[in-house]
Amino acid sequence: MVEVVLLPETRAPMKPFYLMESDKESERLQIKSKAEKTREQLIDTGILSLEPGAFILDAGSGIGHAAEVIGDLLGEHGLASRVALLDQSEKRLAAARARMEVDPKSKYDYIPCDLTDIPLESDSADYIFCRFVFEYLQDPQAVFDELFRVLKPGGKLVLGDLDYNCMTHYPMDPQLEADLNDVMKALQDNQFFDPFMGRKIYSYFYRSGLNDIRVNFYAHHLFYGVLAPEDEFNWLAKLDRLIELEQKGTLKLKIDVERFKKNIHEFVKFPGRFSYTPLILVEGTKRHD
Repeated sequence: MVEVVLLPETRAPMKPFYLMESDKESERLQIKSKAEKTREQLIDTGILSLEPGAFILDAGSGIGHAAEVIGDLLGEHGLASRVALLDQSEKRLAAARARMEVDPKSKYDYIPCDLTDIPLESDSADYIFCRFVFEYLQDPQAVFDELFRVLKPGGKLVLGDLDYNCMTHYPMDPQLEADLNDVMKALQDNQFFDPFMGRKIYSYFYRSGLNDIRVNFYAHHLFYGVLAPEDEFNWLAKLDRLIELEQKGTLKLKIDVERFKKNIHEFVKFPGRFSYTPLILVEGTKRHD
């Protein structure tokens, strides 16, 4: 079993702005997560080819959904492993521990940290999974560089994010579409959220010199007909957070956000609408120098 070596803290931990931070974020993450999709993506990116005792990172783990699926999947195949959950929120790591320590399939470590300053030795991780994180980062290159640092030569890095996130719908009223574009532009201009992050991830891999780069493409949001309750909850949580940020003055918008929430909610509830968002998941292997 691999030993996890934590580096000593050299400065106070940072907590960068996270767009979806709220008292209900753990609940939102739990409700929206779909284990079958995560299993598919992990298998597609070769997690079952790891050797027993591999050290795996779930970077930006939240409540540990991916880490739990990793532990279950490897346990089913007799691959003992150690999985470290990295997240800046101690509250969400505590929620992960409360869920996952009941019947652990693997050994889990819970490491609160900013992903630009991971307290692990260089060249220590065999496989890093980081999904739905980069779209929220103020400095994605710094996080990529830090994940690259802790990855072993021969280890695999897997990063995934959405493209045109929340933006592809039909038929949508032109004014509502204009309001939606204004909201997304304001979030992007403030570096709170990048709805186009998915298409950008490959370039980080290419510039880094990672080997065996492969791009996987999935339908993530795919809404037609009656909207599932968990998807409605997720949309409303995002809209409520937008209203909260506007009321606090953290985000200045040109639109009436309460009206915007009402109109978007009515639109996504309409069974005749079609909405989708692709997930772009990129994998690559660190070369041996």
